[in-house]
Amino acid sequence: MALLGDAAVAMWWNVTQDHQTEFHEWHSKEHLPERLSIPGFNRGSRWQRENGGDFFVIYELAAYETLVSEIVKKVATP
Repeated sequence: MALLGDAAVAMWWNVTQDHQTEFHEWHSKEHLPERLSIPGFNRGSRWQRENGGDFFVIYELAAYETLVSEIVKKVATP
Protein backbone atom coordinates (compact mmCIF):
# COMPACT_ATOMS: atom_id res chain seq x y z
CA MET A 1 0.00 0.00 0.00
CA ALA A 2 1.39 3.38 -0.97
CA LEU A 3 1.73 6.19 1.53
CA LEU A 4 -1.29 8.50 1.39
CA GLY A 5 0.53 11.84 1.38
CA ASP A 6 4.11 13.08 1.59
CA ALA A 7 4.78 12.61 5.33
CA ALA A 8 4.06 10.19 8.15
CA VAL A 9 4.25 9.83 11.91
CA ALA A 10 5.13 6.33 13.10
CA MET A 11 4.95 5.18 16.72
CA TRP A 12 5.70 1.94 18.51
CA TRP A 13 4.00 1.37 21.85
CA ASN A 14 4.07 -1.41 24.40
CA VAL A 15 0.87 -1.69 26.43
CA THR A 16 0.60 -4.09 29.33
CA GLN A 17 -2.12 -6.72 29.16
CA ASP A 18 -4.15 -5.10 31.95
CA HIS A 19 -4.34 -1.79 30.02
CA GLN A 20 -5.02 -3.08 26.49
CA THR A 21 -8.82 -2.82 26.63
CA GLU A 22 -8.57 0.77 27.84
CA PHE A 23 -5.94 1.54 25.19
CA HIS A 24 -8.11 0.13 22.37
CA GLU A 25 -11.12 2.15 23.56
CA TRP A 26 -9.13 5.37 23.87
CA HIS A 27 -7.27 5.00 20.59
CA SER A 28 -10.31 3.88 18.55
CA LYS A 29 -12.91 6.26 19.96
CA GLU A 30 -10.92 9.33 20.96
CA HIS A 31 -7.36 9.65 19.68
CA LEU A 32 -7.70 8.32 16.12
CA PRO A 33 -10.93 10.24 15.27
CA GLU A 34 -9.46 13.41 16.81
CA ARG A 35 -6.31 13.18 14.71
CA LEU A 36 -8.16 12.32 11.51
CA SER A 37 -10.39 15.38 11.99
CA ILE A 38 -7.31 17.59 11.54
CA PRO A 39 -6.88 18.84 7.95
CA GLY A 40 -3.90 17.08 6.39
CA PHE A 41 -4.18 13.86 8.43
CA ASN A 42 -5.13 11.53 5.60
CA ARG A 43 -5.17 8.11 7.23
CA GLY A 44 -4.28 6.36 10.47
CA SER A 45 -3.92 2.70 11.32
CA ARG A 46 -2.97 0.58 14.31
CA TRP A 47 -1.33 -2.83 14.18
CA GLN A 48 -0.83 -5.21 17.09
CA ARG A 49 1.69 -8.02 17.45
CA GLU A 50 -0.09 -11.34 17.74
CA ASN A 51 -0.24 -12.47 21.39
CA GLY A 52 1.47 -9.36 22.67
CA GLY A 53 1.13 -5.79 23.81
CA ASP A 54 3.32 -4.29 21.08
CA PHE A 55 1.56 -1.81 18.81
CA PHE A 56 2.60 0.02 15.68
CA VAL A 57 0.64 3.14 14.81
CA ILE A 58 1.07 5.21 11.67
CA TYR A 59 -0.55 8.45 10.62
CA GLU A 60 -0.17 9.45 6.99
CA LEU A 61 -0.05 13.20 6.42
CA ALA A 62 -0.48 15.40 3.39
CA ALA A 63 2.81 17.14 4.19
CA TYR A 64 5.29 17.67 7.02
CA GLU A 65 3.76 21.12 7.59
CA THR A 66 0.61 19.37 8.84
CA LEU A 67 2.56 17.96 11.78
CA VAL A 68 3.92 21.34 12.87
CA SER A 69 0.71 23.29 12.27
CA GLU A 70 -0.92 25.37 14.99
CA ILE A 71 -3.96 23.08 15.17
CA VAL A 72 -1.78 20.04 15.88
CA LYS A 73 0.10 21.96 18.57
CA LYS A 74 -3.23 22.91 20.14
CA VAL A 75 -4.67 19.37 20.06
CA ALA A 76 -1.43 17.77 21.30
CA THR A 77 -1.16 20.06 24.32
CA PRO A 78 -2.87 18.59 27.40
